[in-house]
Amino acid sequence: RVLVRSRGLGDVYKRQPLRSVWDHNPRRDGMLQRIVKWLIDNKIFARERTPNEVRAGGILLYRGGLSLERAGEFLGVSHEAVREWYQKASGMLFDVHRRMRKRIAIDEKEFLLGGETLYLWAAVDLDDNERVLAVGVSYGRSYLEALSFLRKVRATCSGRRMPRVFVDGGNWYPCALQRLGFRHTVVEAFGPRSAIERFFSLVDHRIRCFFGRFPQRTYIDSIRRWFRAFAGLTNLERCLS
Repeated sequence: RVLVRSRGLGDVYKRQPLRSVWDHNPRRDGMLQRIVKWLIDNKIFARERTPNEVRAGGILLYRGGLSLERAGEFLGVSHEAVREWYQKASGMLFDVHRRMRKRIAIDEKEFLLGGETLYLWAAVDLDDNERVLAVGVSYGRSYLEALSFLRKVRATCSGRRMPRVFVDGGNWYPCALQRLGFRHTVVEAFGPRSAIERFFSLVDHRIRCFFGRFPQRTYIDSIRRWFRAFAGLTNLERCLS
């Protein structure tokens, strides 16, 4: 809920911390402080004209469902500033370390962008709090796209024995999985693939806030950065839950 509407939070911040004008929420406050710490530790912004707490707030407001314009209005900054901050988040927190993994669920989802069909790909670790391991965006959905995405997933796995991967019945998966040494199980409905369905439900909800379209320039690289940032912030939220 917006408690201060008469001025931007950039002005409010001069008198009190950003989190003090939001209702208290331990999970959100924890996310805010984690993002602020990451911005400071990695020296993401060379100039401190805007406090990092405000930048972190912009990232969370936009991720939570506000448009770039509304988030900017609330913070007292331009929508381009919010867009830049969120794009910076594409490399943030989505730092998945290599480790031994047992079970991974993978799925892809098609969506329309300007009348053109694109595909979102995602993989989650079923034994690590449903952590998102990899995401991708492609124009097609075939063996080649599956192989390219699965290589990203494999880069997060260590050990000689590859994890078991749960997929749907798409014919683009079996050969690609076999080539990379993954064991796999086809699951058509619920069960192990419920975790990946939950993640895509979050993505669906956020895309609906765009009224069916992305608000940024409709370049595939922009969508990749958006999707990567969304996955990273989802991982952060789950770590704090």
